[in-house]
Amino acid sequence: MAEKNDKKIQLYLDTSIPSAFYDTSKPLRQLITQKWFENDAELYELFISTIAIEEIEEIKNIEKKQNIKDLILEKNIQLIELSEVAVELAKEYIQKGAIPKSEPEDANHIAIASVNKLDALASWNFKHIVSVNPIRKVHEINSKYGYPIIEIGSLQIFGGSKYGNL
Repeated sequence: MAEKNDKKIQLYLDTSIPSAFYDTSKPLRQLITQKWFENDAELYELFISTIAIEEIEEIKNIEKKQNIKDLILEKNIQLIELSEVAVELAKEYIQKGAIPKSEPEDANHIAIASVNKLDALASWNFKHIVSVNPIRKVHEINSKYGYPIIEIGSLQIFGGSKYGNL
């Protein structure tokens, strides 16, 4: 998946991606995530945010929480801070109906990836992030404010489809 000039695609991972690695309640999603991290993650320059780390810290299962944090370290996933600019863009996503008011962290994830001009965002959140209407509205808002269009999808569009389809 590397581009012709061999520049790695910069891929933001929301909390659902590293969490799925250890989520036994969704075995196919877990398998796709594990295989993707084992075989495809190195093709990308990976990013995660302080928001994701805060969400991971809320996990009650101490072993699972530590395993997720270890995965992030092992895969050299770079940490991005939530900036004031991202907070303002996230508010715009909510105000314009791209993301529901009840899901400000989802808006923050997209805004962090957008203001940092990353190429893409991966998520297993099909309700509020990986869905046609939110993606269209995010693209409209990003264009209005001079941010590039960001590719948004599940791990399946970033190489994971060869391990199974949901």
